Amino acid sequence: MSRFLVLIYGDDEKWSQRTEAEREQVDAAHRAFQAAGSILASGELDDPAQARTIRSVSGGRPVVTDGPFAEFKEVLGGYYEIEAVDIDAAVERAAGLYENREEHAWVEVRPLVAH
Repeated sequence: MSRFLVLIYGDDEKWSQRTEAEREQVDAAHRAFQAAGSILASGELDDPAQARTIRSVSGGRPVVTDGPFAEFKEVLGGYYEIEAVDIDAAVERAAGLYENREEHAWVEVRPLVAH
């Protein structure tokens, strides 16, 4: 079995405008996704404004800035680390995520390097 990172992106404004009922619908869909198994780890990321970005400047000294480095409307909102036999199986598994039904969101599947 190989490991894959499933990254969930979407429009941060649209996520924050969800009603309580809409949030519960998404949460229920994620609970069902998790119940199907093969999840090694998962998490929902906090508000991008809470992030800090560390970049090196000339001279090798790190500089810390508030928020994500790139200013985009779409942000990384959460992730799953899953096991699957290959990338096609991982994509098939990730296709079941609720966010694939929303126009403002998308899911990326990336293989993890085996060590």
